[in-house]
Amino acid sequence: MSKMAKYLLTVFVLVALLGLTGCEWTLSGAKKDAVLAWSEAAVDNLLAGWTTNDYAAFSRDFDADMQAEITAAKFADLKQDLDNQLGNYISRRVDRVTQADEFYVVTYAAKFEQEEALKITVAFHRSDQSISFLAFNSEKVSWSTFQ
Repeated sequence: MSKMAKYLLTVFVLVALLGLTGCEWTLSGAKKDAVLAWSEAAVDNLLAGWTTNDYAAFSRDFDADMQAEITAAKFADLKQDLDNQLGNYISRRVDRVTQADEFYVVTYAAKFEQEEALKITVAFHRSDQSISFLAFNSEKVSWSTFQ
């Protein structure tokens, strides 16, 4: 399956899931700041674990389904594959924060050595703030959990 087809499939699945869970709306102001107050720490930890190849740090805030989906062995394979395509992680900025029923979704515009236009999407459960979904998408890469 081509990368574009994988990307479109990922987008379709996310849109379908959001459609099944109800409305999605963009957060701003105090609501957005409140979500970022705790979610940024989790994403900092996730990306620090990614950068240092530390699975325990990378997966620390995952829910049970994410822990089962991205095992240490899968993490090693994913990291090697994406490092080959993207190079090292450099930086990120918050692009958008949304809410869809029981989830907060934070989308980042990220820079890697070989890719300056990568979107990283992280979904969190509203109830316990654990990470329930992760995706990396650009013209070069299309990867998401549960694909």
